[in-house]
Amino acid sequence: MKKLEKGEVIGRGRTADVIYWGYNKVLKLFNKEISLELIDYQYKVDCIIGKIFSNCPKAFEKIEKDDRRGIVYEYIEGVPLRESMGRSIKKVGKGMKILAETHAEMHKHEITDILTQYEFFSMAINKTELLNDDQKRKIIDYLKKLPDGNTICHGDMHPENLLVSKDKSYVMDWSNTYSGNPNSDVARTIYVLKYGLAATDEVTLKKSFLHKFFFKVIKKLAARPYIKQYLKLTGRSLKEIEKWNLVIFAARLCEPVPLEYDNLLEMIENKLNHLK
Repeated sequence: MKKLEKGEVIGRGRTADVIYWGYNKVLKLFNKEISLELIDYQYKVDCIIGKIFSNCPKAFEKIEKDDRRGIVYEYIEGVPLRESMGRSIKKVGKGMKILAETHAEMHKHEITDILTQYEFFSMAINKTELLNDDQKRKIIDYLKKLPDGNTICHGDMHPENLLVSKDKSYVMDWSNTYSGNPNSDVARTIYVLKYGLAATDEVTLKKSFLHKFFFKVIKKLAARPYIKQYLKLTGRSLKEIEKWNLVIFAARLCEPVPLEYDNLLEMIENKLNHLK
């Protein structure tokens, strides 16, 4: 592996660039449109999580660079789980089990002094313009009836946010973290594994019906090892996890995932029609 130089960009995401900062540190440099409030919250969460859950990079300080704000973290040498799995069915199955094991370990820990699940989800649901006020009210009323908790919930646990290192896996990007019921966190992961789409998937979705069909089937099959392993490790019920689907679907609408909107709205309408 080539030696990294300080200032070298080693990753780019929707909200930030990741830059090697020297001395086994990286700088997560946020885009200018990301609010100071959001960055401060992420730093606060990172500092709290780092003290109670070892499978995450340590946060050191907040800094400014080129009129952008950033957070300096411990540098972890590794590759995203999705990359390490490749296209091998055997490796995908093994990778999904690692994802489940790390998620189950995370859910053994409790956290306070951060957003609660009600605050997190109601804020996200109210933010979207794709639902009307009546729909939002019904979904938030439904949210109030779901079981609460004070477990660490990552809020976006999927193979891109799990870094596989030599000795263990590290959970990255804690910007969506809240304190709540772990079933909500697992429901979100299952949704992303089964239905989540990246901008690059648009090409596949424009292909023949057969291409689209097999693409969707493969995504659902890939989610199975994660679900099976998580339920085995925790004794939780898939039925109880699925009770969170309506809230997860609605909260997803505030994210920049236009390829998912039509499917999400259809599933939300179906869920609302079956509410008792």
